[in-house]
Amino acid sequence: MSLRAIVMGAGFAGEGHTVGLREAGVEVVAMWGRTPEPAYAMAKKLGVEEVRFDWREAIEEFRPDIVSIATPAPPHRDMAIAAAERGCHVVCDKPLGLTAEEARAMLIAAERAGVKHAYAATHRYAPVYAHARELLSGGLIGRLREIEYVLHFNRSPLMPHHWSHRLSQGGGALFGLFTHLLGQVRRATGARVVAATGEARTLVERAPVGPEVHDARDRTPTDREQAEAGEWGVVDADQAFTVLLELRMPDGHEASALFQVSTMAPSPIPNHLACYGTNGAIYMPGGSFLPTLVEHFSPERGTWEQIPIPQRLEDALPPDDDRLHRLWNQLFREFVADVQGEGFAGYLTFRDGWSDNEIIDVVRSRKGWTTLPQSP
Repeated sequence: MSLRAIVMGAGFAGEGHTVGLREAGVEVVAMWGRTPEPAYAMAKKLGVEEVRFDWREAIEEFRPDIVSIATPAPPHRDMAIAAAERGCHVVCDKPLGLTAEEARAMLIAAERAGVKHAYAATHRYAPVYAHARELLSGGLIGRLREIEYVLHFNRSPLMPHHWSHRLSQGGGALFGLFTHLLGQVRRATGARVVAATGEARTLVERAPVGPEVHDARDRTPTDREQAEAGEWGVVDADQAFTVLLELRMPDGHEASALFQVSTMAPSPIPNHLACYGTNGAIYMPGGSFLPTLVEHFSPERGTWEQIPIPQRLEDALPPDDDRLHRLWNQLFREFVADVQGEGFAGYLTFRDGWSDNEIIDVVRSRKGWTTLPQSP
């Protein structure tokens, strides 16, 4: 069955979605963009012949099998609901919605229409998390009790003002980072989140206004002297957060998960994901939030020992020189196979995205421990 798709968005994520769809055998017939120059440039780079600037008309014109949403968050709800109501299968990048209410509406629309729906928190596909899942499910550390995710970046406060600085545009570390981190924990544990609490923190109140940037890879800090002499924009998005979750594991027992993240804090503590059990621990260190190795502590041995990631887990991902593209490619490989009737391989869906939005709403409200709804 030959499938056709439209990609909504012409930035970094739009490129990832387009490459991923093509690697899965889908024809990308058009891209939608907000601004002509960058949209035409990305389409030319990727060899997509058609570019449109009215997404509703594009869906009606091309009648695609798949609509892949790779924009910032504000149009996600309307795009996803319109696509589902026209019988299109839908992929949406994170965050699913600006609020849990929006995400819930998207989930209900997709399920009512009977279309497939995927949520693109793709960093979960790094091989280390599949490796951790095998180790944990095999009982290496006994029963899992606690998870700890610590992540610090030392980003400049002089990054130019951008949609990522505004909550109304889908900005902030909870939307941009937590969604990936929780996806990784889900991948490693198979857990379901049943309750949440936490807080989000805004570390800067303003950012220098510079030329508009359409691709996140092109953002660089503004020179301080130039910034002080120019215009500044208001920042209301979070740059740091602390989230505590209650997890229910596949066998029914409960564990806790702590996420401690700051994007503007140099730290001597290595970024890491650690899992502590009744009989030891595993630790995944790394300079980014895509760790590349696993270390194991055994009480009997009393030391930490590295456990190599099996090559078969690396080989299971689609080949691509770009490390992040490989992760998008795997999502689209699984999603397209499901659309073609080959079965569900465990990719995240709008139900997971809705759960993420419920957690983020709880954290931003600071309303304390809150039991999460399990059905929309």
